Amino acid sequence: MADILTFADERQEITTEAITKQFNLTQTTAKRYLRQLTEFGYIEVQGGNKNRTYKKK
Repeated sequence: MADILTFADERQEITTEAITKQFNLTQTTAKRYLRQLTEFGYIEVQGGNKNRTYKKK
């Protein structure tokens, strides 16, 4: 998850698809990591289900 945070530092926003491609994860795993990072308060969610992006706080 630390690598995802570093990845987010370099971008304005990130998507689940970007995480799956960058880190060779399944979509389920990427969503789980992003959800956990959101719960921990490291990133915030923007948009709805289909257009969801994440931004580092």
